[in-house]
Amino acid sequence: MFSYTINADLKLQILQINHADDIYAAIKKNREYLGEFLPWALTTASVDEVKLYIEYELKRFTGNNGVSCGIFYQDRYIGNISVHDINWKHRKTSIGYWLSAEHQGKGFMTEACRKMIAYIFQELELNRIEIRVRVDNARSKAIPLRLGFVQEGIIREAEYNKGEYHDHLVYGLLKSEWKPSIT
Repeated sequence: MFSYTINADLKLQILQINHADDIYAAIKKNREYLGEFLPWALTTASVDEVKLYIEYELKRFTGNNGVSCGIFYQDRYIGNISVHDINWKHRKTSIGYWLSAEHQGKGFMTEACRKMIAYIFQELELNRIEIRVRVDNARSKAIPLRLGFVQEGIIREAEYNKGEYHDHLVYGLLKSEWKPSIT
């Protein structure tokens, strides 16, 4: 099973069907908080929907096309990090993430991203990683900057949420720019 220990309290583990109840509970508890920036959080309505998502993500993983992991703090699910679809021809991918409100500001997501970046560059041997962030999501924007990503541009009206279009910033990191001591 795909899993990484970040430290004694923080671990990444590939999503499994038995995580569905905990994931749905986290989404339900954080619905408004997450829904501000992640439209799917407002419409995820059942554990069964989460199970379908997990099944899809497991198929992607077995097809060597990315991975979605739960972030576990002291063995409790607190959020998610994913390596999205992989473009093997161009050796690139992107990372997406979210964290429950009560676990924000403790460095957990930065550490989870560090581990995923190392996995992408060292194990998958890809050359490029992107992170896309809504322009008004200050916490999420800080993560790629902290990890050495370069802001490369803006995708205008990339997302429709709560009746409005929102722009996304695009951050990129090349393997040649990556400093394992930093990330």
